[in-house]
Amino acid sequence: MKKLLACLALGTFVMLIGVASAPAYAQSDRENSTFSVTEPIDVGGFILPPGTYLIKVVLLSSNRNLIQVTNEDQSKVFASVLATPHPIRADETVPSSRYVYYATATGQPKALRTWFARETANGQDIIYPKRRALELAAVAKEPVIAIPDETKEADYKSVSLTVVTPAQEMKPYEEPAPPVMLAEARPLEPLPPTASHVPLFAALGMLSLGGAFALRVIANRAA
Repeated sequence: MKKLLACLALGTFVMLIGVASAPAYAQSDRENSTFSVTEPIDVGGFILPPGTYLIKVVLLSSNRNLIQVTNEDQSKVFASVLATPHPIRADETVPSSRYVYYATATGQPKALRTWFARETANGQDIIYPKRRALELAAVAKEPVIAIPDETKEADYKSVSLTVVTPAQEMKPYEEPAPPVMLAEARPLEPLPPTASHVPLFAALGMLSLGGAFALRVIANRAA
């Protein structure tokens, strides 16, 4: 009897873990887009030739993400760069993917500043190596988030971020504050298909069956 109850408890724990983790995976899976370019572009210091690409988020930590640019079937990676959240205002929606570029010098490829995936809570500000960030900030007259030129991908989780100003000053990076919510109530949006309640209902069904089976075994032993 003790062994049976232990098995039921273990099964319940595993199912609950699966249900709890499902929405998080569904949310990150939505942050991808396919885009085509007819001229070279700069993404975090990587120059992409004309072509069609898939760009996606790989979660790293609370205030930064890894952005990968691959071919459409994801069999080849062209760029792996750091990005930080770009909050979207509470009254703003992004129904389709959007790409914002820095102004660059004549003859230089345009550089991706922010990528907004469709229907997500924030965009992604692309981080550039310091040398390239200095060039972009000077020409675009905008601050650019930077990392040391020698940073390797293995260091992306812990590397210190700085902000290059148009005046070529280096300042510490500060995580942006979350957007202020509107005062009026807004209807809840339906969950995407990949983040539905189906796993929860399935888990509850399995728990009910397990409980009924356990009670039946107990009743038979008591008879």
